Amino acid sequence: MESWPDDIGLDAIGEGMLIGAMRIDVIADQTVPERLLPAFNLPSLCLSDVDNGKGQVVTDFTPDRDRFTRFEFAAGGLTTLRRSILLRRLLEVEAYRNMALLGLPLARAASQDLREMETELSQVIGDLSEATTPKGAQVVLDALHRLSVRSGQVSERLGYRFAAGRAYGEVLHTRLAGLRETGTNRGSTLTHYIGNRVDPGLATCAAIEQRLAVLSSKIERAIGLLNVRIGVDMQVQNATLLDNIARTARSQFLLQRTVEGLSTIAISYYLLGIVSYLLAGPLTHLHWDKTMALSIAAPFVVLIVWLMARSVRKAHEIK
Repeated sequence: MESWPDDIGLDAIGEGMLIGAMRIDVIADQTVPERLLPAFNLPSLCLSDVDNGKGQVVTDFTPDRDRFTRFEFAAGGLTTLRRSILLRRLLEVEAYRNMALLGLPLARAASQDLREMETELSQVIGDLSEATTPKGAQVVLDALHRLSVRSGQVSERLGYRFAAGRAYGEVLHTRLAGLRETGTNRGSTLTHYIGNRVDPGLATCAAIEQRLAVLSSKIERAIGLLNVRIGVDMQVQNATLLDNIARTARSQFLLQRTVEGLSTIAISYYLLGIVSYLLAGPLTHLHWDKTMALSIAAPFVVLIVWLMARSVRKAHEIK
């Protein structure tokens, strides 16, 4: 194994995460010499012509002990400009290949949390049909809000990385197309090899993102349904309360009329008693029958008392 110079910047990595490191040997031949191929891992060997056969690239995408991925780039048939362009694209391919898959470990880690949230949501939705009391509905609503917050936190944590992974994947395929690869009878092409490994990883991230979106949609829909149900229950309770108030008011009104009638009779009775005392002397002097006089006066007394009570009631109603 070659000894790397001390001044190429490996010490700058320190404790940071290494995204990708490449070693590209540019050789003057138009094809990669056969003697170099045994140094690569045969199961993952990629050997393809680039730029319509004017150059050739070989790699196995297997990092060495220094975590460098080795490329052999035969650029004998390329101009200086095309060689520089293809060299830059090879660097970008390796960099974007690694960047596109940074979200995959996060997706795998989030899969368990997502499965737990989906299971919990199914249980909460099942409890929703059994929550027939306001207290039960509030318990379900609290559980849904907790799930909403939890799913929102996961989406916030993964959304940026998944979006970046999609962008890197698109750039990666663009850079691979720019190599203008054609296959050889040895190994695979870079496009085929990377596609078989990067595309499933991106699909996994997209699936997790879709599941999160569906989960959030289900939670919001369940919260909406529960809010509607709570609103309907409140309307029913309000209608019942208003009906009770109306019945109470009617009962009070009937009681008031009854008391008013009884009061009219009682006041008239006492008033007739007072009138009988007041008229006792004059009736005796005039030799009129007292009972007959009170009988004649009774309807007028009752009418006067009733009119006075009615006047008082109307005065209170106006206020």
